[in-house]
Amino acid sequence: MLHYWFLLPVGILIATLVMSSGVSGATLWVPVYFLWLHFDISLAFWLGLLTVLFGKGSGVYRNWRDGSYVSPLIIRYLAVMVPAAILGALLEPYLPERILVIGFGIFVLINGFIIGWRTLRNRYTSISHEKISWIAAIIGGLLTGLISIGGGIMTLPSILTYRSALRPGYAVGTVTIIIFFTSVAAELGRMQPLFIHQLATELPAIGAVMLWAAPGVIIGGQLGPRLAQIMPSPRHARLYFSAVLLLVGILTLARGGSIKSVEARIGLLSPATSAHVKSVTYISGSDFHRGRLQ
Repeated sequence: MLHYWFLLPVGILIATLVMSSGVSGATLWVPVYFLWLHFDISLAFWLGLLTVLFGKGSGVYRNWRDGSYVSPLIIRYLAVMVPAAILGALLEPYLPERILVIGFGIFVLINGFIIGWRTLRNRYTSISHEKISWIAAIIGGLLTGLISIGGGIMTLPSILTYRSALRPGYAVGTVTIIIFFTSVAAELGRMQPLFIHQLATELPAIGAVMLWAAPGVIIGGQLGPRLAQIMPSPRHARLYFSAVLLLVGILTLARGGSIKSVEARIGLLSPATSAHVKSVTYISGSDFHRGRLQ
């Protein structure tokens, strides 16, 4: 149980960073679970969302208590993003692991570059509006279901310029609540019989990880909103987060390229066979975590 103690400070750091910038913590938690702790990619996605729920839940309570959110925006975005997230979660087991990992890495890398480029060139618009970006909402929800991230990245730029949320703290608080409920939908969508069996196999390791990660993100969930409210400008947070995303994207692509060819060929099988092969690969990898708990 004590082996994962380092996830407590890591959780505080990640949660504070993402809660103050309005993006999903799964952007950083998935690499932690997949690259660092060597969980199967499907479980890494699920654990990333589960960890996000602890941190975002803490942050949602803080934002609700402070009143730093815009209710109409939340309702309108969730009406689209929740069903899209469930659809993405239902589709995820039928995609090859290598495609999921490389797709995750490319998405993170591109967004890290775009965030940094737009920040350095001051391309974030200050024009206010009252429009909902429906395309961004659909894509964000679908990506959350598929690879656990995308909701905040796709919706935050538009919400930052929404007339009722021009203060960064209100925009971040709104996105935090949107990501929380979208993540809940994605988590429930992933709870299919085969995956439930996989969760049971790794239950001791999951319990040991969450013992330290959950308190960390809860603490960070309280610190992040306060940081967002006192931040005069999101410029420095964007630049720092951009650098982190670029590093994570490079490491994830390197890991995706090293996945064995048998996993890369899962996409050539039927959906049922593909899910079965992924399950076998997943269970065989659980010895790594059982050894750590002994």
